[in-house]
Amino acid sequence: MTKANGRKPKNIKHHNLRYILSIVKRHGVCTAGEISRESNLSMTTIVKTLDSLKQAGIVKSIGKGNSTSEGGKRPELFGFNERFRYVLCVYFAGKYAMCTLNDLSNKGIAARQVYYKDASDAAACIGEAHEQLCLMMGEHGLAEEDICGISLGIDGIVDSEKNHVVYPIHNPQWKTGGYIVECFRTYFPGIENIQIENSGRLGSWNYLNTYPELESERVVVLNSSESLTAGALLQNNTVQHGGNCLIGEFAHMMIPNAKGVVECECGRKNCFEKLIALERFEGYVLEMIDSKEEAGLYRKLCGHEIEPLEMIRLADGGSAAGRKALDLVIEYYLSVICNLMITCDPRYYVIGGIYVRNSEYFRRELSRKFEENTFWGIQFKTRILYDMDDDGWEFKNMARPVINTFLNTLKFDE
Repeated sequence: MTKANGRKPKNIKHHNLRYILSIVKRHGVCTAGEISRESNLSMTTIVKTLDSLKQAGIVKSIGKGNSTSEGGKRPELFGFNERFRYVLCVYFAGKYAMCTLNDLSNKGIAARQVYYKDASDAAACIGEAHEQLCLMMGEHGLAEEDICGISLGIDGIVDSEKNHVVYPIHNPQWKTGGYIVECFRTYFPGIENIQIENSGRLGSWNYLNTYPELESERVVVLNSSESLTAGALLQNNTVQHGGNCLIGEFAHMMIPNAKGVVECECGRKNCFEKLIALERFEGYVLEMIDSKEEAGLYRKLCGHEIEPLEMIRLADGGSAAGRKALDLVIEYYLSVICNLMITCDPRYYVIGGIYVRNSEYFRRELSRKFEENTFWGIQFKTRILYDMDDDGWEFKNMARPVINTFLNTLKFDE
């Protein structure tokens, strides 16, 4: 590794500590020799650094590896100690809070969901979440000094640099600014690393775990539930925010030529999120079905005998109405995707949610039409990836930004 000009020896040591720790964490288990080959650092530096990390407790020795084909001494194996510290996470949804305890590898150790007694009372809701965090800590024998940080997520506009909530979309009665973070500072006075972020941006971190090859790329994330759409722009392993903290609010991109007019809570009309909501999709199917050609299906739809998610699957079963309705939703997706192509020009789109999980027709047709919809004959290099995971997208991987901050600010004895 080439040392930066003017870097003081102390800074070099701390740089090497963080660099070697990142390699161990990424690999899980490795030898000093493997670290040397990847980092180009000398074995002397690596051995001394690993010794410092072991003394601190964040790296552990986990036995001996296999000897080389020539024989010789078996190398020592080093592993990341994910139980060195823990992270408390709270996702504040509109009606409930999801509280989790994560280790330093971001693995969930425990989870508790609490429904608010009064969703309009921010102080009471925060207090209910705090109570669940304390219960989890007690069950696992943890004290405040075992916690390296707290990650808070909320649906809304969030200025993460200031740790301020600009607008809590689903809980507009809650106080804005730094109120939520300050409440947690009062509850946990010994923990400095407390961060709050928009839940969509927090959820997007999960895709860097699913697709580690995307860490150095520009990636647009777009995920839709039955009624909500969230997203983010990732670039070089960092979530982008923008001057007004609005990057990722793709749900509120307007579709002017949409079918019908639908009002949005943001005050505008025909926002993408509202146009693809499951309730809206149900209306598309009913409008497009031919009562003679699909008489049996028409009767079931009119009698509300079909679950909403089943309507998405109609296209895969060959229903003409189901395909026409999905084609309309695909048209809206393409409108957003192509606008994002102009504004963000990502290398990848990662798309998840109810349509992706429930319809092969949706995935196939969206990809096909995207590839056909070029600008000036330019063949897109951008790829669409589909995420099929349905396991708590909103709060999964919430701990990652807090973990990154903790690891980057670790201090070691000289």
